[in-house]
Amino acid sequence: MIKAGIIGFGYMGHFHYNKALQTGQAEVTAILDTDAARREEAKAKGLKAFREDQTDDFMKEDFDLVIVATQNQFHAEYSIQAMKAGHSVLCEKPATLSVRELEEVIRVSNATGQLFTVHQQRRFDRDYLEVKETIDSEKIGHVHTVESRMMGERGVCFGWRADPECGGGMLYDWAPHLIDQYLQLFPDEKVVSVYGRLCSILTPAVDDYVEISMMFTGNINAKIVITTFALEKTPRWYVLADRGSMKIDDISGETGGISRIRKEVKGFESVLGKTGLGPSRTMAPLEPEYIEKLPLPQAEDMSMRYWNNLVAALENREEINVKPEDVLRVMRVIEAVQTSNKRNEVVKTEI
Repeated sequence: MIKAGIIGFGYMGHFHYNKALQTGQAEVTAILDTDAARREEAKAKGLKAFREDQTDDFMKEDFDLVIVATQNQFHAEYSIQAMKAGHSVLCEKPATLSVRELEEVIRVSNATGQLFTVHQQRRFDRDYLEVKETIDSEKIGHVHTVESRMMGERGVCFGWRADPECGGGMLYDWAPHLIDQYLQLFPDEKVVSVYGRLCSILTPAVDDYVEISMMFTGNINAKIVITTFALEKTPRWYVLADRGSMKIDDISGETGGISRIRKEVKGFESVLGKTGLGPSRTMAPLEPEYIEKLPLPQAEDMSMRYWNNLVAALENREEINVKPEDVLRVMRVIEAVQTSNKRNEVVKTEI
């Protein structure tokens, strides 16, 4: 059994506690938390519970893995402590709050020989896998534009996520997932420019609206919109290619569709002599016989793939899926977004 300790037994700490149990190959034996009620809850589950001033004692436990699920500003500190104590680390995203911090974490990982990985489990979400299968299969041709949106309705960043000193805001909360998905969608392409717009709409201290445009080599434009307040939704995914398009309505991946051209359409020829075409011949709808409707791909349930791979990597049976270099690319994009927002201009990159 893989023995794990959790630092930060809040929402995500509980998430990882349950995932470890579900693998049947890992168990959590101890937690460290500043909150007395959480420590008592952990003890009731049969776990050892440590206070913040007992961090050194916690690190002396017999762990194969330490899970860092604290507020964002502590990720680098605890990850480094754990690896220096001889433990591999699973860190929540964002791994750190800067490229400089992350480079130090990776240096310690290399120096100690301890595995360091980040919880980028949304590589295995059903909606993302459906988009990936469609793009990889080229069933709608060469993709030139992809739009990815995550939209809430409550207009709030919960708890410490509204505190800038904690690394709050949606750029650090949701953007790491959506950026990572794009980097996995186009693994052979470089990000050559980034535009970012960060706004505080209803949460004054941090960004609760994020807009990102990433230009990849291959003339691929990847767009991201994250907002905590949108009462009318646009699709979760919208993909445009030279033979068709794809839409996925929400994160469940259950509804949407794929349409592609059956054969070549030569400009205005298909509408000549017809009336009632709408605002112009250019924007006139195609006749149904030109369009083929395809079902969404049926992605298998991979909700345990991240944790199963983690266990296998710790046992030297598989290569870790989320590598430090992947995480570093994500952080470089995030810093480019911050620079672009500050300058109000597109930032040239080579990421």
